[in-house]
Amino acid sequence: MNRCKKITILVCVLLTALNIAACGQVKKDEAVNTEESATSQQESNAPTVESTDSDIKEDETVKVDESSASQEESDMQMGENLDSEMTTEELLDLFINGSISAISSTDLTSTFYITDLNMDSYSIGEKVDLDNDGENELILCGPYGGIYLDARDNKVYEFAAGDGASFELSYVVYNGATWVMYSNRMHTGYESYHMEKFEGADNLVAEMNFSEELVDEDNVEGEEKYTLNGTEISYDEYFELCSKIFAAEVTTD
Repeated sequence: MNRCKKITILVCVLLTALNIAACGQVKKDEAVNTEESATSQQESNAPTVESTDSDIKEDETVKVDESSASQEESDMQMGENLDSEMTTEELLDLFINGSISAISSTDLTSTFYITDLNMDSYSIGEKVDLDNDGENELILCGPYGGIYLDARDNKVYEFAAGDGASFELSYVVYNGATWVMYSNRMHTGYESYHMEKFEGADNLVAEMNFSEELVDEDNVEGEEKYTLNGTEISYDEYFELCSKIFAAEVTTD
């Protein structure tokens, strides 16, 4: 082989080696660029995920805050309603719903909610003007005639209540007015009745007492006496009075 051919072959080998080296560098650069692109994409996505989690937590916090604000607003409205003058119907309905309590008739420092009562024994009755003031009272039907409730001065009060077999509660429309009546029929040969008429629950304007009892309580077949407001009356007078009253009596047990 002559000198010129050898030189030509060496030049070709050198060029081939240079091409191979250049191709390897290009592929390496492409691989680096690909890795950098992937890393950049991951970094770009990371804030988005963090942002999404943050947005969810923020939305949950806003919902909790809105719920708390709604409850506070409801409580404030209830307080404002009680501070402002409310109607009798509204107050009695609030008691029925368990939102407010009633003040005891025997102790003005004592109160009770409807949930304090055994509602297996009590039931919601009618609303009737029991105290002749033009506004209705609420009847809770129950043992011994239940409980009558009055609303005034933006509060609910226990107006009347049955108290055992010797104090059974009912009401009567008599002589053009409504009377609250307590009955005692627990002893054989003895009956007594006490009636009260109001003009407003805190304004008692009239009372009536009538009874029948044995002259000799040991003799159940013996003579009876009849009284009206402490004065003895005849059987006919007593019978006429009882006929009118009991015909108009409404029991609430």
